[in-house]
Amino acid sequence: MGDVGPRCGSESRQANRGSEMEIVGRKSEGLSVTVLREDQTCIVSFNDRSLNFYVTDSLKESLKDTLARQIEEGVGHFVLDLDNVKIIDSCGVGLIIVANNLAMSRGAKLYLANMKPFIVKILDIMRISKHLTIFETEEMALEAIKVG
Repeated sequence: MGDVGPRCGSESRQANRGSEMEIVGRKSEGLSVTVLREDQTCIVSFNDRSLNFYVTDSLKESLKDTLARQIEEGVGHFVLDLDNVKIIDSCGVGLIIVANNLAMSRGAKLYLANMKPFIVKILDIMRISKHLTIFETEEMALEAIKVG
């Protein structure tokens, strides 16, 4: 079976001799991490406008390392703040699923907050939202964590 196209998390290089077009994956702008020790909560914000094929490779390892390190330090709740994210593709959705599965496998909980309505709709269409805990705002997620 032949190559069916680029995979999520793989750097893309494409050259077309006729037009000399080259597409190269760009680096992510990274994550911002805030830890609220008294609540055993970590807020992770994406600094990228897009969670897509071009940034998920570098973000995945950074996100996995952040979650693992914070869980080892006693954090039990993670809020993924998607306020900056304007565009998401299947690789970005996969990144959220990886984070959710990692948190669950280590006894922690993951919450999503500040998602644009069309991102929520994408998760609904993909039937993934029922497996995630989604809040309209970061404040609502933090309040739910405090209440238990």
